[in-house]
Amino acid sequence: MAPSKGKKTGSSPAKAAGKSRATKARTSAAAEAKSTSPKGSAAKDPFKTKKSRVPTRQADNVMTPPDDVAEAVDAFRAAQDQAKFYEGEATVHKNTILNYAAEEYARRLFTGEGSGFKIQGVETMAMYVVQDASAGISEEDVEEFTERWGERAAQDLVVRDFGSIRFNEAVLEANYDAVVAALQTLPPEVLENLFKPMAMKARSGAAELARRHVKSAEELREIIRHLKLRNYVR
Repeated sequence: MAPSKGKKTGSSPAKAAGKSRATKARTSAAAEAKSTSPKGSAAKDPFKTKKSRVPTRQADNVMTPPDDVAEAVDAFRAAQDQAKFYEGEATVHKNTILNYAAEEYARRLFTGEGSGFKIQGVETMAMYVVQDASAGISEEDVEEFTERWGERAAQDLVVRDFGSIRFNEAVLEANYDAVVAALQTLPPEVLENLFKPMAMKARSGAAELARRHVKSAEELREIIRHLKLRNYVR
């Protein structure tokens, strides 16, 4: 009986060691699996909101007003529909007036009269307003203008619009510390992308100056159109 008891007591440390090794192996495998898991390795973005797949139920926000308000709603919608219809019709008539006024303006300007004028209707009157400003000219517009009217006309009639310069907010935000430290020492690639392209515009008094570069009222009207001078009818 004594040898039998000794055999049992002798096997206990071996079993305990085996269990310990097995436990360590499982723990190590679990840790390794967790470290290699995509979800475990990716850090959560605290600014990223979780999208809900459950459709949200819209509340019933329809109000039933008194009869006079309900009638006003219908009248308001009818007036809106009517305004949309007449807006298109007004545009057609407006374009007819603008075409006539642009030709008349070019003819008068060619003879030295560059002011606006009134256009008499049957019962009413419209005003052709002359503005000494352009709507903005792109680099491509300048190239086309130069090809059509020549380098001298482009230099005489088109200037840079420094007021159009704006910072590119995304680039400024990404390089804010460098911009604050020293704008003139920024890397060329950053400095190149920091500003949006500079726009161009017609020189002040361009319509009057354009007379030097044309030979007829028709050409004057064409050059005014290329300069995108903002004249309008009211």
